[in-house]
Amino acid sequence: METAQIRKKLIKDFSKFIQDDTKLEVLEGVFDAINNEENISLVSDEHYNIVSEAREDYFSTNKKTNSWEEVELRLNHKYGF
Repeated sequence: METAQIRKKLIKDFSKFIQDDTKLEVLEGVFDAINNEENISLVSDEHYNIVSEAREDYFSTNKKTNSWEEVELRLNHKYGF
């Protein structure tokens, strides 16, 4: 379908949507989603870098970890669960 045909079809369809409140709300949501696609992230690049460095550190070192069973036994012993 060519651009001119698509434009005419959309104009016709939009006139139907505008008359129906529920469809109008959906259409508004679609436009909001389109307009907000390029919004800047609420998380700063600095924070992403901090998380990335921490992740690299976590995976690069051999830190001792405990199984859930070990943790559960320790908690039971300490708090008497």
